[in-house]
Amino acid sequence: MQHNQDPFSVVVTSDRISSEAMEMLSEKCRIAFIGSYSKPSVIAQVVADNRADGLIVRTGKISREVIQASPRLRVIAKHGIGVDNVDVPAATELRIPVLISASANYRSVAEHALALMLSLAKDIPTLDARVRGGHWDKANYCGVELFGKGLGLVGFGRIGRRLAELLTPFGMNVMVFDPFMAGEVPPGITRVQEIGALLKAVDIVSLHLPLTEGTRRLIGAAELAMMKKTAWLINTARGEIIDEKALIDALKGGIIAAAGLDTFAQEPPENLDRLCGSGKLVLTPHVGAATAESIVRMAVEAARNVLTVLEGKKPEQAVMVNPEIYG
Repeated sequence: MQHNQDPFSVVVTSDRISSEAMEMLSEKCRIAFIGSYSKPSVIAQVVADNRADGLIVRTGKISREVIQASPRLRVIAKHGIGVDNVDVPAATELRIPVLISASANYRSVAEHALALMLSLAKDIPTLDARVRGGHWDKANYCGVELFGKGLGLVGFGRIGRRLAELLTPFGMNVMVFDPFMAGEVPPGITRVQEIGALLKAVDIVSLHLPLTEGTRRLIGAAELAMMKKTAWLINTARGEIIDEKALIDALKGGIIAAAGLDTFAQEPPENLDRLCGSGKLVLTPHVGAATAESIVRMAVEAARNVLTVLEGKKPEQAVMVNPEIYG
């Protein structure tokens, strides 16, 4: 156990975290911040210079070089749930737990997915720009309803389940594909064993699964071709789950009708002109989880996870990415 005069050292890969989390950490830790989206070599240098005991990850790639930079590093906590930017095998090999803020942001992301759907249904970004530009399209505009449409959820964890709950009043026909889901789906929801069956049947496909080697480019040209020509694709998960070039071609060629994207293969997107010119799109800058409420919850959970390990306790199973290190 650490003495008061020898505080733990924690590095945060961002320029700030919530004041509530700062308060929790500052009682027992020295905290160093790094600018958002810093390169791994820069993060590694700060981790080494601070002889970090703990790492809270908001942005940037946490490579093996980063993880090995401090011989004292004992815990990596994600400010959120996606760990595709953390070299989990390297952490596991070094017996460093990787922990997530498991229940902090699922409501926010589900609400954002719904917002993207409504923005496409009612053309809100386009109409807002038109009114500001002095146009009044009342006589010739026609949107669509979500009511009665088929919704396909690819992934049915916390976010997918919350989105299904939010959409109950819309009377949508919900279909789910999730090969890793345990237990039954709620009443009124159809589960399918093949993703193709879902893609062919629904009007809107919404992605809610982690980025892994198995899910990278899960939605490519062949999958997009299975969808209805009138269908929309919503992504609040990870950009690389979609083959972005195939999506651009599908929108340009009328293979699908629209997309709402909060995440991109490269962030910020490198092919923005091609993407924006491809068809009907609503785009947001990977902010699905960024609400005033969830940012506090993510930071507090990340801080709690760091302190749990540094104080010699075992984290809860629900927050562990690599529980095997505990045997």
